[in-house]
Amino acid sequence: MSNGFHNRMVRINLSTNQIKTETLPVNAVKNFMGGKGLGAFILTNELDSGIDPLGPENKIIVTTGPLQGSVVPICGRYCIVTKSPLTGLFLDSHAGGYIGPELKFAGWDAIVIEGVAKSPCFLSIIDDDIQLKDGEHLKGLTTLDKEFALKEELGESRARIMSIGPAGENLVKFACVTSDSFRNIGRGGVGAVFGSKNLLAIAIKGSNKNLPVANEEKLKQLAKNLRERAAKGREVDHWIYQVGTPALVNFASQGDQIPVRNFQFGTVENPEEFGREAVEAHKTRKIPCYKCVIQCAHVFSDDYSFKDHKYHIAAVPEYETLGLIGTNCDVKFETVVEANYLLNKLGLDSISAGSVCAFFMECSEKGLVPTEYTEEKIMFGDEKGLLSLIHKIAYREGVGELLAEGTRKTAEVFGHDSHKFAINVKGLDMAAWDPRGKLALGLSYATAAVGASHLRGWPSTSKLPKDEEVSPEIVRTLIESTDLKLVKDSLIICHFTHSIIPALDIKDTQALYEAVTGSSTNVVEIAQNIWSLTRYFNMREFMIHKNPAGVYDTLPHRILNEPLPTGSAAGSKAFISKEDFQQGLKYLYDMRRCKDDGDLTDIEVTRIKNLVGI
Repeated sequence: MSNGFHNRMVRINLSTNQIKTETLPVNAVKNFMGGKGLGAFILTNELDSGIDPLGPENKIIVTTGPLQGSVVPICGRYCIVTKSPLTGLFLDSHAGGYIGPELKFAGWDAIVIEGVAKSPCFLSIIDDDIQLKDGEHLKGLTTLDKEFALKEELGESRARIMSIGPAGENLVKFACVTSDSFRNIGRGGVGAVFGSKNLLAIAIKGSNKNLPVANEEKLKQLAKNLRERAAKGREVDHWIYQVGTPALVNFASQGDQIPVRNFQFGTVENPEEFGREAVEAHKTRKIPCYKCVIQCAHVFSDDYSFKDHKYHIAAVPEYETLGLIGTNCDVKFETVVEANYLLNKLGLDSISAGSVCAFFMECSEKGLVPTEYTEEKIMFGDEKGLLSLIHKIAYREGVGELLAEGTRKTAEVFGHDSHKFAINVKGLDMAAWDPRGKLALGLSYATAAVGASHLRGWPSTSKLPKDEEVSPEIVRTLIESTDLKLVKDSLIICHFTHSIIPALDIKDTQALYEAVTGSSTNVVEIAQNIWSLTRYFNMREFMIHKNPAGVYDTLPHRILNEPLPTGSAAGSKAFISKEDFQQGLKYLYDMRRCKDDGDLTDIEVTRIKNLVGI
C-alpha cells in the first residue's frame, strides 16, 4: 500500500453500469504523485488521440492527493482531469470545499468514469456502497436544487454533492461542475463532459477511514507549523483573511492588469466600487474549505430578491468574476453579485462567460454581429442585457447557441478580423490578469497545457514588459513558480498557502511529501514529469511538429500587438517585440527539455513514455 493513499480507485462504466474496484497504478503514484499528476497518468494511458471530448471515449477522472484525509490543513481542494471540449486538449480543473477529503474518508483515491448512460443518472458513493441511480427527476434542475434534492433523497444531510446545471446538460463548452453551492470545477468545460455522459451529479459520504501515512508525528509537526504560519498572516491583516480575493481588484488595477471592456484597458477608475470596500458594505460570513485556516471564501448574509429560495447561498464573487464579468463587461458590483449567483446555479464558468459576453459586446459596438443576431446585440454596461445573455448561453437560446461554443469558435463565425480581440489561448479564455502589465506572464499563458490560466505559474518580477526583454533568469523564476503549482495541485494543497508567513515554498512541499508518503523523490523532478506528460498528451492531439512554429504556444492578437493605452503600463504589450517573445519561448523550451518548435525532445518523450508505461 502506498502511504497517503488507500491504494484503490473505482471505475464506473456508464454504458454497461459496471462498477469495479481497481488498485491505484503504482507508477502513477511513484512518478506523478497524485491529484493532477495521477489524473494525467490515467488519461494519457487510457485515451486514444483524436477522440471527441463529448463522445463516449472521453473519461472523467476525479482525483485526490496524498495529503487529503490527513492532519494537514488547507487541503480541501480536489481535481478533475479530462479532455477539454473547449480546447480539445488536456484539462485539469480544481475546486475547494469538501469533495476531496470526503472521497478519501469514503476510502477512495480516485474515480474513473467512462462510457455514456442511456438516461440521466447520478452516482452515489457512501463508503463502499457505490450505486448508479436514476436521475430523470434531476434533469433541468439548477446545481443548487440538485444538491438539496440529493441530500434529501439519500437521507444524508452531510453528503457532499458535485453536480451540473442546465449549462452542463446543454453541453455548453465552458460548463462547470459545482459543489457546496458555489465552488466550481470551472475551467475548460468539465460540466459539458458530465452532460455528454448523462451524468448529472455525484454524491459522496465517507466514514472517516484512517489514512496510512509514513511518519505521523512528523506530519503533525508540519501541520502545526502551517497553522502557526497562517496565524501570522492573519495577524498582519493579509488581504486573503479579510474579504478574500475581491481585495485583489485594487492591486490589479494599480498594476495595470485588470481587464476592462474586453481587455481594451488595464486600469479601472473606481476600483473601490468592485473590491474590498464594495464587499465590506455588505454583511458577509465565511464558509471555509475543510480544515482551512485561511478561510478566504465569503457569502452574503443579505437576503437578495433574485434568489430562487431563501436558503440558497449568494456567494461573494471572486476576483476573477469581478474582473471578467464586472470591469470587463463594464457593469456594476451589484450586477456582478446577481450574475455570480446565476452562473453558479446554471453551472457556468464565470471567466469564459465574462470573456465571451465582453467579446459579443465589442462586436456589437463595432457592427460586426451577423445579421441573424443583430436584434440581440448588447453594449458594454448593459446590465439587464448581460444577465439575459448568461441565461441564453446556458440554455443555448438565440445567439447563446453560438456563444455556448466559446469565444474562439464565435470569432470564427463572426469573421471580420474579430479573432484579433477574441481573448483566449488554445481556446481557453484568458484569466483576469493582463500580461501586458507583468513581464513574462505571457509565457505562462502561452505555454500552459490548458491555455490561459492564472494558476500555472508567475514570474518573480515587478517589471513591465516594456521595461526590458525577457531574460533566462526571469524564465527560471517562472518555471520555479510553475513547478510549485504543479506540486501543490498534485499533493493536493491550496495555492493560497502563498499568504501564510513565511509563504509555503518547494522545500515545504518536499517535507510534506516525504512525511506523508515516505518517499524521498525530488518533488521538482516529479513536477517536470507532470509538465512533460501533459505536453506529450497535447503533442498527440495538436501535432505541434506538423504546424508552423508559434501556432501552438501563442497569445491573443490584442495582447501581443496592442499596447495598453493608459496607466503606468501605457505603451506596454505582452513583449517588447515578437522576437522577444520567441526568444522567451526558446529559453523556456531549453529549460523544459523541448525542441525549438516546442515539441519535447526525443529523449524526453522516451523518458516520459517509460514512466507511464506506454
